[in-house]
Amino acid sequence: MSDFLSNFEKANKNAKRLSNKILIDGKLISPSTNNKIDVINPSTGENIGEAPQCNKVEVDLAVKSSLNAFKEWKKVPARERGRLVELGARKLEQRRDEIETLLALDTGNALRTQAKPETSASIELTRMFAGLSGEIKGENYPPNIANTLHYTTRDPIGVVCAIVPWNAPLFLTVAKIAPAIVAGNTVVLKTAEQAPFCALLLVEIFQQELPPGVLNVISGYGEECGEPLLSHPDVRKITFTGSFNVGKIIAQKAAPKLCPVTLELGGKNPNIIMSDADLDIAIPGVIDGMRYTRQGQACTAGSRVYIQEKIYEKVLDGVVDRLKNLKMGNALDENSDVGAIISEDQMKRTLHYMNIAKENSSTKVLHGGNQKKGGEYQEGFFYEPTLLSGVPVKSPVCQEEIFGPVACAIPFKSFDEVIESANDTPFGLSAVLWTQNLSRALQFVEEIDAGFVQVNQCVAPRANVSYGGLKMSGLGKEYAFDSMINHFTQSKTVLINRGSSNIDE
Repeated sequence: MSDFLSNFEKANKNAKRLSNKILIDGKLISPSTNNKIDVINPSTGENIGEAPQCNKVEVDLAVKSSLNAFKEWKKVPARERGRLVELGARKLEQRRDEIETLLALDTGNALRTQAKPETSASIELTRMFAGLSGEIKGENYPPNIANTLHYTTRDPIGVVCAIVPWNAPLFLTVAKIAPAIVAGNTVVLKTAEQAPFCALLLVEIFQQELPPGVLNVISGYGEECGEPLLSHPDVRKITFTGSFNVGKIIAQKAAPKLCPVTLELGGKNPNIIMSDADLDIAIPGVIDGMRYTRQGQACTAGSRVYIQEKIYEKVLDGVVDRLKNLKMGNALDENSDVGAIISEDQMKRTLHYMNIAKENSSTKVLHGGNQKKGGEYQEGFFYEPTLLSGVPVKSPVCQEEIFGPVACAIPFKSFDEVIESANDTPFGLSAVLWTQNLSRALQFVEEIDAGFVQVNQCVAPRANVSYGGLKMSGLGKEYAFDSMINHFTQSKTVLINRGSSNIDE
């Protein structure tokens, strides 16, 4: 049997087993609702199972389970919680083949270039938070009131609502559940309906080392499932990754009960190449930065490629040459560099913006620009990695998040000009500069409006790298120790008057 068929059988078997299931009290169960959402293999367009279309009944069941578990879980010493999370990470490691193949089937992200690295990064992030469990502590203060002990505590908040998207569902699930439960909280996870199975499998494996109810998993649409979860009075923390429009709704739903939120939202990120840049790293950096091997479906995608006029043509030629070598194909084929767009709706979004671009007479398609269908692509959602030039900077193609494999090359003259243009957006997630001028690099760091800034590299967010955006790109940071402390604990200030020492014994 070929590796491809073996990978497909392994993934398909898990998808069928997890179809129409939720996880409550540590067990996979069928929901009370008969409504289901078709889950499609992006590489073929075929149905691989169903996600339950949960409603308030399942929400109440999951929150009740989490609340009951929280009463005891918060009493477990932090180091013991960390030990159990580490045991969970070991189980994930033991079953990583299952996880990464299901991830590729679920999302359409290529196994070799995306699913395997995401699985590794997820296990690493889990272990990092497990190891930080002993650092959850308050502070002692010098007394400014006579005979008084003054200190603070760090305590869990309660039931956490975690909502993850479909583009990196494994890593983002871990980024929310690992710090939350190590800090002593319990979690209700709502998976993305387009890619629910890999997150459900991860939690099913992970939960085996935890008391029942510490992790619960449901699925469904926002109005029926998300809204009652966000509004539930026993949910005391919300963490969300997704679009700005949904993030704004979540903030509004949380406001009446003063529930804290962490929001990691979208971006329209600049990737700026100065004329003095080392092009041996900057040209492949355009490919990596645009996240072409994830079909451009990444919040950090550097979709606005600014290139100083002096080297504009040279950089474009180098990028196009590299794009020609990327192999697009079935996500479970280890020869594929690029997989499929997640869904038909997302394909239509990409086509919509490409139509806008092509309506402009100055637009040139330097590479790509075509949907692939039929033959080896079957009925999958494949769109070529695309690089455009000549698109006006004020066009929606250059201003709005496409979340598809489309980048725009934009020439510029001066540093001041490019900084002004790069900052002229409501987003402020990430930004990259390529230069060998240290002074210019430090000026860039100072002046760019972005929460995740890199110079001469464009690595994806990872464990122990504090990550989050400015402006409309979100609230709060994730993936590092500060996210566990700031977002998943609350503090008490304690003053204890020791009284007089002149007490008869």
